[in-house]
Amino acid sequence: MQLSVSDKLLLAAFELEQHGNRPFSAEDLVVSAWKKFPDTFGLAGHQNEHSQLMYPDSNRVFAEVMGSKPIRKKGFLEKVGSKMYQLTESGRAQARIYLESEFGEPVKKVALARELKGQLIKLFKSKAVEKFRNNRFEDITFYDACAFWGISPRISAIEFEGRVANLRKIIETAQQMLKDQIASFEHGGNTFDNKDLNVLVSTNDQLMRKFENEIAVITQRKDKRTVLSKIGVK
Repeated sequence: MQLSVSDKLLLAAFELEQHGNRPFSAEDLVVSAWKKFPDTFGLAGHQNEHSQLMYPDSNRVFAEVMGSKPIRKKGFLEKVGSKMYQLTESGRAQARIYLESEFGEPVKKVALARELKGQLIKLFKSKAVEKFRNNRFEDITFYDACAFWGISPRISAIEFEGRVANLRKIIETAQQMLKDQIASFEHGGNTFDNKDLNVLVSTNDQLMRKFENEIAVITQRKDKRTVLSKIGVK
C-alpha cells in the first residue's frame, strides 16, 4: 500500500494520541511527522552525512492541516482550538487500518469500540433520527440536521465536508465491525444491528437532499484562514 502525505500525517497524529497527546498542537504534529517520516516532512537542503533531512518542514505540515487537504476533507482531523487539533473517530479507525495492513502492528480495539458507541448513541438519540423513524420527516428542521451532523449553521465549507465525511466513516466502520451480528451500547442495554445503522445512512441521505439549499450556502462559504493564506497573510 502506497501511503500519501496525508496518510503519513494521519499516522503521525495517531502516534501522538497514543502517547496521551489529545488534543495536540500543530507544532507537535510537525515534530511527530518529521520523526516518523523524515524523508517526507524534512526540510530540503539540510541533510546530514547519511543524506537524512535534519530539520522538520513545518510549512509542509501546516499546508495539510490548515487548508482543504484530504486529511480534513475526509473528516479524519478536526480543529478544536487555536492551532490545536485532534483526530476524529473515523481518523483513528483509518489509522488502525493502515497500521495493521502496512506495518502489521497489533492495535487495541477496545477504546475504538467505546468511542464509536459514544458517537453512535448521539446519532441514534438525535431529533432528526427520532422524527425519521416516526415518519415525521417533514417536521425535521435545519437545526435538527445541524445537530445530527454536529455542526453550527455558520460552519465553514471544509469543516462541513469533514464532519459529514466523519459521520459516514463512523457508520461504515460500525457496519464493518457488526456484519450480521448484534451489539449493545452497554451490558444488558438496548441492542442495535446493521438495520439500525442503515437508518442513520438513510437519515443522512434524506437530510442532504432536503436541505440542499442551506448546504449550498455552506459549501460556497470560504474558510477565512484559506482565503488569507491565498493572499499571503499568515
